[in-house]
Amino acid sequence: MSDPNQSSALDPIEAAFKKLGWSYERLEGGDSGDSLLLVLPESDCLVELYSNGRLACQFGVDMDEMRNQLTGSQTEDMADDELVRVARYHLKPIVDRYRAALLKRGFEEGIEATADHYAITFQAQLDLTHPEKAVHQVAQVLLTFEKPAS
Repeated sequence: MSDPNQSSALDPIEAAFKKLGWSYERLEGGDSGDSLLLVLPESDCLVELYSNGRLACQFGVDMDEMRNQLTGSQTEDMADDELVRVARYHLKPIVDRYRAALLKRGFEEGIEATADHYAITFQAQLDLTHPEKAVHQVAQVLLTFEKPAS
C-alpha cells in the first residue's frame, strides 16, 4: 500500500495538470510510489513524475516487439546483445534530438535494460513541497518535446 503522505504530494500537481488541460494518467503504487504519466506526441518517450519527486523522461522500446519486427515469423532468434544494439540504434536519433536540452535542464542520463525493455532515461529531482514550481519545471520539460529539432 502507498504511503498516504507521498501520494498526497501529487494531488496539488494533478489538480494543476487538470487545470492546464494536460493529458496524463495517474498510476498507483509502483516501486517509487504513485506517479503521473504524461502523454507526449513522441511515441517512444514517456515523461513520468513520481510521488518522491523524481521526474523521468524515458525513451524506450519493448524488446519482444523489437524482436518480432526484426525476425518476423522466422524461427531464428536474435541474441540479446544484438537486440540491445538494434534498440540503441533505433533510439539514437530520437534521443539525440532532446539530449542537449535535457542535460542543460539538469537531467542525468542513464540506461535501463531488462529482458522486457531497453530505455535511455533522463532523470531529475523536483521539490514537490512547492507544487507551482514543480509544475513550472514539468512545463519547461514538456516544451522541450514540442520544439522542433535544431
